[in-house]
Amino acid sequence: MRIILTICFLVVFLSPGYSYNKAQQNIFDVYILGLKLGRLNYAVELKDNLYSAAGNLRSTGIFSVVSKYKFEASSQGKVENGLFKPKYYSEKSDTGRRKEEKTLLYSRSSIELKTKKTPKPYWQDPNEQLDTLDPMSAIIFILRDQKKANICAQDFAMFDGIRRVKIKFTHGEETSDGHLNCHGIYTRMGGYSAKELKDGRNFPFNVKYEYQNEFYKVISFQIETNRGSAKFVRR
Repeated sequence: MRIILTICFLVVFLSPGYSYNKAQQNIFDVYILGLKLGRLNYAVELKDNLYSAAGNLRSTGIFSVVSKYKFEASSQGKVENGLFKPKYYSEKSDTGRRKEEKTLLYSRSSIELKTKKTPKPYWQDPNEQLDTLDPMSAIIFILRDQKKANICAQDFAMFDGIRRVKIKFTHGEETSDGHLNCHGIYTRMGGYSAKELKDGRNFPFNVKYEYQNEFYKVISFQIETNRGSAKFVRR
C-alpha cells in the first residue's frame, strides 16, 4: 500500500517558513481499492506571477495503525503565459522503515539535485529536464480550477530528480449530471529500473470536474496502478 500512496502523490500534484495560513487549503481523501487509507492536503499562494505550494500525503484510519506513511513536498516558481516554471522543489518521505529527502534547484541552464541516495546508471540527467514540472507543481497544475477551453488537452512532462514521466490528457466527455470527465495516461519515460518498468509503463487516469462560478473545479482524481485503483476525492 505504501507504494500505491507514493505513485498517487507523484502523479498528479515546503519551503522554509511557508505557512498554510497564507493560502487556501485543499483536502482530498485517498481511497485505495475502495478503502479510505490516506489524505492529501495542499495549499497554493499566487502573487505577482509567482507561486508557492506546499502539500503532504499521509496514511489515515486503519492503515495508519498498521503502517505510518508520510510524504511532504513543496515548490516555488513563476507563472509565464499560464505555464508553471519551477525554481525550487523539496520532498521528504517517511515510510516507517525508511526516511528520504531530496531537493531540486533550478536555473536557466541546469537543475541541481541534492540527495543522499547513490546515483544509479538509469537515473535521468537533471540538466536535460528543464522542460518539466516538479511533482508538487504538477499536482497543483492538474488540480487547479480551470476554464473549459483546453481542460482535457493538457500534455506535459514531470521530473522528480530521478524519473521522468509524461502526463497526457487524451479526451473528455460531459456527464448527465453536468460534470466533465477528462481521461489521460501517466507514462514512465526514464529513470526507472528494469524491474520497475516490468511492473508497468502506462497508467490510465481520470479527472472529474464540477462547474462552479464560471470555473471547472476538480472533485475527484482516479488512477489505475499495477497494484489496484486509487482515487482522490475532494472534501
